[in-house]
Amino acid sequence: MPASSAQTIYGQRLRKARKAADLTQPELGRCLDVDSATAAVRISRYENGQHMPDGPTADALAKALRLPQAWFHAETDAIAEAILLLTRMPKSKQTAAVATLKSLA
Repeated sequence: MPASSAQTIYGQRLRKARKAADLTQPELGRCLDVDSATAAVRISRYENGQHMPDGPTADALAKALRLPQAWFHAETDAIAEAILLLTRMPKSKQTAAVATLKSLA
């Protein structure tokens, strides 16, 4: 069964985040308390779009990689970047940034 677009986007972002964090697939799998014998295979399947993690696993991956879960699911790279920028701002600046985006829309 071919991967859905959402699975492909999630997998690409997961791989990018894992590499940026300088983690191997087994290392990331161990962050999930996955058996070390299957850790690399499990992460590989997520990255290749063969499987999507369930909710708790997706939460654990996002936490291990210190990224908001929404970043993994954003439809475009621009939206993903906006999510990262917004989550790294203080709440007072988030409101101002959203107001600016609304004025541009």
